[in-house]
Amino acid sequence: MIKKINHNKFQLTIFISIIFFGFFFRYLNNFDQIFWQDELYTLFITDPSIPFYDFINRHKNIDESPVLYFLILRIYNYFIYSSEGIRFSSVIFSILAVLISFKFFRIFFRNQNSLYCLALVSFNIFLIWQSKEARIQSLVSFVGLLNILVFYKYTIIDNFKNRLILFIINLFSLSIYPFLLMIVLSQIIYILLNKRIRLKSFFFILLLTFGFYFLINYDYILLKTGKTHLYPLEVTFFINYFFRSFFGSIIFGGISLILFALGLFYLIKDKKNDFIIFNLYLVIISYSFAIFYTFFKGGGVIAPRYFIFLIPSIIVIITQLLNKKKFIRIKYIYLILTILNSLLLFDSFKIQKPKLSFLMSNLDENVTRYYFTNEGNHTTFTGKNYQDVYDYYFIKSSILKRKFIRVDKKLINNYKKIYHICLNYAEMNIGFDRSKQKPTKCDYQIPNFNILEEKEIKNFRITLYEKGH
Repeated sequence: MIKKINHNKFQLTIFISIIFFGFFFRYLNNFDQIFWQDELYTLFITDPSIPFYDFINRHKNIDESPVLYFLILRIYNYFIYSSEGIRFSSVIFSILAVLISFKFFRIFFRNQNSLYCLALVSFNIFLIWQSKEARIQSLVSFVGLLNILVFYKYTIIDNFKNRLILFIINLFSLSIYPFLLMIVLSQIIYILLNKRIRLKSFFFILLLTFGFYFLINYDYILLKTGKTHLYPLEVTFFINYFFRSFFGSIIFGGISLILFALGLFYLIKDKKNDFIIFNLYLVIISYSFAIFYTFFKGGGVIAPRYFIFLIPSIIVIITQLLNKKKFIRIKYIYLILTILNSLLLFDSFKIQKPKLSFLMSNLDENVTRYYFTNEGNHTTFTGKNYQDVYDYYFIKSSILKRKFIRVDKKLINNYKKIYHICLNYAEMNIGFDRSKQKPTKCDYQIPNFNILEEKEIKNFRITLYEKGH
């Protein structure tokens, strides 16, 4: 009895340690990265100070994601609205996904192997990277796992409560992120092939789900689904199947893909008929959808972040393989490689964002605490012009406000000295193609002001102006 208690305490310690390090990796350096375009849209749309009508119009005119995500953030922003606060929401959703993943893994494995899977999720570099963006992906990870857990419970116990909860989570999933349709389609396949006893009740749930979805999201469907996506199908997709992105590098992605392929082989060979097969359906349906949608739509959806919800299922299939006696030695080597991979690639996302600490180290508050930016407005396809959208990070950054004060361009004449901070050939905006930025972007003439100093540093041009006599 005492031995069992000690063993449980040890497992609890491991669990807490994994969660702690998962949070630490997601929090570390998170607020030192300036927002790129899509994050600025999130920050701008969810401003809680604007009327609800303006919030709806901003979303309708600016962003492609469903409004429900922005509504959740708008409510969140009533408590804490800043650039850093909205980025922290992604950390919250990401760590919630890590926590709930343990329950997901317990469907397939005992505690020890579930802790192993939990560590793989917690240290997964792609999930860490996505938690450092003020976008929907971390929430998608959480909702996707919650959806599968609810569906699994329904397949075990078919009662009114579980039917109602499955209807709600399916409706919520589709409304929060249309690509979670892949999970609903996987449910259909699983019921048809593996759980026909649930067919009648599930058909009724499905009918209600899609009926209410079209009723609630009719405007979104009409407005957004006609637009093409920016990520075309490329030959490299058939070589790495997102594994390069999901696992951070060509080498570790390749290792993971080989293990996953072997896992699929043994899954089919062993004729598994329990719930683990659901993960196979989800992966096949998701990849098939990405390919066929591209061919029929004429625009690609081949962006790994769209399918972030696949990562836990991929980890289940890999772990199922590594639990086999002949692969047991590889099991902990793979865990060590996961951790080392994340340590090496921690701050090496393929498109680098400018560092706020680097910017602030090149400003001297003893000279002046005042600065202005002029990153520009956002004009929609319909001609609607929104002011200062691309300056919103600077307007709302609580860290920057501790030492420096942003001044409206119209009030510059009230100050003797002032900095102009300009994002100059920032990699997050133009990639590696400098021709995408106008050479004169950072040139700014202020009547009655002289340029005291001009500094060209990575991603920025900083100009110090002094009022003439």
